[in-house]
Amino acid sequence: MICLEVRLVRCSTASAPSRLPGLDRAVNPYRGCAHSCAYCYAQDVTRFAIGDAWGSIVEVKVNIVQMLKKELERGKDGVYGVGTVTDPYQPIEAKHGLTRGCLSMLKRYGAQASVLTKSSLVTRDIDLFTGWSGIEVGLSIACVDERVSRAVEPDAPPPKARFEALSAMVDADVDVYLMAAPIIPGISDSRHLLESLIESAADAGVRRVMWDSWNPKPIAASRLRDCLEDHGLVLDGIEAKVGPQTQATLRESCKERDIQLISAF
Repeated sequence: MICLEVRLVRCSTASAPSRLPGLDRAVNPYRGCAHSCAYCYAQDVTRFAIGDAWGSIVEVKVNIVQMLKKELERGKDGVYGVGTVTDPYQPIEAKHGLTRGCLSMLKRYGAQASVLTKSSLVTRDIDLFTGWSGIEVGLSIACVDERVSRAVEPDAPPPKARFEALSAMVDADVDVYLMAAPIIPGISDSRHLLESLIESAADAGVRRVMWDSWNPKPIAASRLRDCLEDHGLVLDGIEAKVGPQTQATLRESCKERDIQLISAF
């Protein structure tokens, strides 16, 4: 467990243009992420807290809900991605509620939103998601192996809790999908692990799976290598591209269970 430094900051804008497919604008209520996932490349992209342990600093944008309201009043259209370079439901959300505030504002103004998280805390907001035709929610699960999960995403809820969250949202008729990501060569790309991942998704009632391979950017690659070495896990091949066999396994597993498979990029 990394000692967390929380910084309360004010933002000048609530959203920014997004270059991610299917998203027009990005809303990130926090900067940094306390889940401390070793494979996360957000630090490479944002250059936030370089030199500090990833997950040790989180900025809380205390005025983001008010700023988002002003932006929505000006009539910005498109799909808002909530949590593109941070997890919007990391533990500090339970105290500050900025993600819930932003989602409430987006719903009030009839906006479309896409949420991505790896936290079971997302089920707290089922009441917001129900009856909102413009919302989709993705839960990210990289690997069903509990040992691997504890090693590479030490402060995130375990996969079992995330599958339970998926099931709860399916039961509530929320438009939800599994983000099978990141698929890391040599770590989470074995046939057994991939089939187990899709089978668990099917058991939760998920009908749509999006997948993505790991992006080995320099800071993230160095951090992941150190992490795997510390836990005595495999190092060879983690920076290779996901091969055709991995994609074939995902396609076959999803087809057997009548699940739609989508590539993230």
